[in-house]
Amino acid sequence: MIRRYFLLGLGGFLFNVGQTNTVLSQTSGTVFNIRWRDLDVGYSSINLQQISDRIYVDVDVKINVSLFKIQLFSYALKCNEIWKKKRLMSLNSEVLIGKKREFCKVKRSSNGLEVRGSAFSGVLHGNPGTTSYFTPDFLEREIWISTQNGKPLKISAKNLGVERIDSPLGTIRANNWEVSGDLNLNLYYDKYNEWVASAFKAGGSLASFVLHNKVGRINQIWEQS
Repeated sequence: MIRRYFLLGLGGFLFNVGQTNTVLSQTSGTVFNIRWRDLDVGYSSINLQQISDRIYVDVDVKINVSLFKIQLFSYALKCNEIWKKKRLMSLNSEVLIGKKREFCKVKRSSNGLEVRGSAFSGVLHGNPGTTSYFTPDFLEREIWISTQNGKPLKISAKNLGVERIDSPLGTIRANNWEVSGDLNLNLYYDKYNEWVASAFKAGGSLASFVLHNKVGRINQIWEQS
């Protein structure tokens, strides 16, 4: 089992005062335990920080599936995103699946979003989301960029209604959004539009992100940006 207790010493609000202006920095973060076949197999953490008019998102995922001390599967992702006015400005991710390396690099230019990834390279237009899932605002966007390999994924989302989600923090009532198309999973957002769980099929069995801990409200910072 891999478990990480992080949250960066998130103090909620940090104030940096310069000589000519004042910059407000807000931070928040969430940690999920990853479960598969009733086993704890890893973690996913997301940290979001707003500095002035930009939002910086850091995602860290680690999965390790072992049997009798023999490693059957491993996955590691580190992703950094920068957003401005809810538009993606840049993205850099590195992924290791076993010994296979994947990546995605995105930069906004006058031509659009220039994507270079292990599965796709090209220019995307419009305002796509990403597979970091941290805001339900992405559910209204038809294209998501895969943080694993840069592939543009065409999706649609349907609200299946409110469900009760069990977590170490207690029972949470959350909207269950079914995502389908090039990506199939269920994403759960609570009454504050905070991402609190997800579920998807992996290796023929159900895998889930179970909320372990959170500090602040990620989507509140997003909405204020």
